[in-house]
Amino acid sequence: VAAEPLQQIPLLSPRQSCNDSVVSCHWREPENACCSPRYGLVVFVQQWVEAYGPSNEFTIHGLWPNNCSGSRAPNRGCDSSRSWNNVATILRNKNPNLYQRMKTFWPSYKGDDNWFWSHEWVKHGTCVSTLNPSCYGSEYTPYQDVIDYFEQVLFLRDEYDVYGALNVAGIFPGGYYSSKAMLDALKQGFGNRAKIDCDRNGQLSEVWLYFNVGGRDNYQLVDAEMDGTCRGRVYYPKK
Repeated sequence: VAAEPLQQIPLLSPRQSCNDSVVSCHWREPENACCSPRYGLVVFVQQWVEAYGPSNEFTIHGLWPNNCSGSRAPNRGCDSSRSWNNVATILRNKNPNLYQRMKTFWPSYKGDDNWFWSHEWVKHGTCVSTLNPSCYGSEYTPYQDVIDYFEQVLFLRDEYDVYGALNVAGIFPGGYYSSKAMLDALKQGFGNRAKIDCDRNGQLSEVWLYFNVGGRDNYQLVDAEMDGTCRGRVYYPKK
């Protein structure tokens, strides 16, 4: 059964000024979903996959809007009318520079970038209520919501350089480190607690950062909601 579209939102004037002091998950009363995301606990996941992406960069898994309780948004997305299965073509045609950056920093380790990006858009991007086309008013152009979603993700990747934060703390690919040392390095670098996940062999696989959002798109890092799966000694392989 397809997910129900987000509730109809009154048209806003072009990029209506929203109150950035209204922070998601801290509402005093219900807010306009164009000015504060309905799913206001947002998880940004970066991954470390051997042979994928630059040797000195984490790549992206996704940006996932969750309920403020930590539970996930609908598994099939939030708006079936925007379930595009050709996101790679949309990006290439609308924003070639963004498309090239996506190929570098958001590659699919299964070898199909379009499938991966389309999946992330349908399941997660359509749940960012502030990107509903009606929120743009008369200035909306086709697929602007898609472009804005992926640009936001790439911006966060640049802003929260996991490789750099580990590097500054003397944690480099090719070595074994305690999970505490890695978590401490990330907290020192970003100011809040992250979540790190490992595979069954104790090898680093992902770093999760959690955000609330002020207004439309002022992402504010908060402490991770849960512990990761890394325990004790963690192997951080070279790519």
